[in-house]
Amino acid sequence: MQNLFSDLKTKTHNKHEALEHSAPFALFHNMMGDNGNENHEAHRKNYYNVLCVMREFHQRCKSVINHATEKYPSLQALANQFEDQAVITTLDNDLAELNSVNAKGMAELQNVDLPSFETALSAAISAMYVWLGSSMGANIISRRLNKTDYGFPTNYYQSMAKQAKAWPEFKQEVARLLPVLIEASYVENELESLVEKELENHNGETLSVAIINDANLWFEHLILLGKSTSLPPQTLS
Repeated sequence: MQNLFSDLKTKTHNKHEALEHSAPFALFHNMMGDNGNENHEAHRKNYYNVLCVMREFHQRCKSVINHATEKYPSLQALANQFEDQAVITTLDNDLAELNSVNAKGMAELQNVDLPSFETALSAAISAMYVWLGSSMGANIISRRLNKTDYGFPTNYYQSMAKQAKAWPEFKQEVARLLPVLIEASYVENELESLVEKELENHNGETLSVAIINDANLWFEHLILLGKSTSLPPQTLS
């Protein structure tokens, strides 16, 4: 359990890399080095897609975390570190400022099913890990966008840059809470799967594996959400 975060970084690396090189994220990072006005409209549509994907992701994380918190009240201390509704509000504000509404695109995102996570607990902790991980480069992204001539709103990335400051406290709180949560799953006998049955035996390594597996599922889910956006195929070249 003490190597959880180093294992998460190592064992989700491939999925993380795949996400960075998938649409719309690959195009999004490329556009920040291209300030040509002739590409403004294409970049605006791609940025809109990125924000739509992230809004759906954050909304689903919020739901998964809330579900787990109802089952494991001790998890609330971790959940309190995430200003989930504030982040979603900044996304809504940026999307409104882009003055672009794509009901078909939003419907496509909502048609992408959540993965079958191993347990409610591992799904929530891995969601928090991927959420905070996505905040790590937010400050750099915000600054780069502000240096372009596009004038795109960056409220979301500014908000996420503030979230990134919670990373050290998050790791400490996970280390403190996991033994408590494992004990709670044993005492309350609220088990969902074989993984949680093994938690009855206080098998912290089993929970670590479940968190890593579910983190990879979250990365895969983000890739699927990105694929569901309506980007013209020729922009992927």
